[in-house]
Amino acid sequence: MMLVINVIKVPHVPTSEELWNAVIGVYFSLQTRNPSVEPGIDRLRRLELRRVREVRRYLSDAFRDVALGMPFLDSLHPFYRELIELMIDRTMYKHSLAKVGHATKALSSIYKDTVLSIKSATTSNDITRARRNFLARIRNLLMDLKPELDFLKNTATKLDKLPNIDPNLFTIVVSGMPNVGKSSFVRCVSSGKPKVAEYPFTTKELHVGHFTVLNDVKVQVIDTPGLLDRSLSERNRIELQAILALKYLARVIVFIVDPTNHSGYSLIEQVNLLREIKDNFNAPTLVLINKIDIAMESEVGTALSNVALIDNSIPVFRVSTINCNGCRDVINYIIDNYIIPMLKEVLSSR
Repeated sequence: MMLVINVIKVPHVPTSEELWNAVIGVYFSLQTRNPSVEPGIDRLRRLELRRVREVRRYLSDAFRDVALGMPFLDSLHPFYRELIELMIDRTMYKHSLAKVGHATKALSSIYKDTVLSIKSATTSNDITRARRNFLARIRNLLMDLKPELDFLKNTATKLDKLPNIDPNLFTIVVSGMPNVGKSSFVRCVSSGKPKVAEYPFTTKELHVGHFTVLNDVKVQVIDTPGLLDRSLSERNRIELQAILALKYLARVIVFIVDPTNHSGYSLIEQVNLLREIKDNFNAPTLVLINKIDIAMESEVGTALSNVALIDNSIPVFRVSTINCNGCRDVINYIIDNYIIPMLKEVLSSR
């Protein structure tokens, strides 16, 4: 069974120049430790062997940290994998990791050649020549890795900006046109202040709230301002794919409708967006008719009729997110109809 990694941890990726400067620092920071009665050439030989050994150790660790520390795409949760593959060139990414990882072999070859040269040296000049050759070959190795290290460093910067979302949690994705009460709903049901996370390929942010049910089951609620709040047909290809990556998170979609004219969007526009979301997401959808504290009964009735035209089996709730009326009923419905069945399925599969 494949291990699916859910949290993106990004190592520091040094540039070739940073590694070269570090090599020089490591190399020349090592000096003869104590006065010795051994001949000068033997002292120099011992010092240079220690220096090349430390440089090899330092670079081996650095290469390994990058090659093994960057995420393996095939081991990532599909949500993160799809976002990352939109951000970077997958072929170049795999090539870069492989080249940095294999650089340890070239490093070992340089090290062995240098050790042999130093041990077989008969004069101080021979040892000095071996040192110069060693540093020149290390410099060439690092410069050969420059394109790959630069690419991986740029990639690491992008990965650092990915939203910090746990895709394993039961996730409710909140959608609907702007100003219909999405953020208010998230605040109503969250146990703390929702956190803000940037979302790739958009200028928007996700608002992520959490609450716990059944003692210890953590639920994630995601408000998607600027994402699932206008027609998907208006998006470019990359933006659309980034938005559709949310399908890997959504266990339930809560679509909020404003039956009044206060949001600035007509009921027809809202219902058309609902239709698009249902067409593009497989998760079950609940509809919340919001602002019942100020909406006229005729407005609520019209909203209900329009939703029924899309799907008359959609569960519909009347709520007021300004004072949280009805929001608890929504959560209880989700617990009874989706969370508890999910937990039973998990337990039965063990």
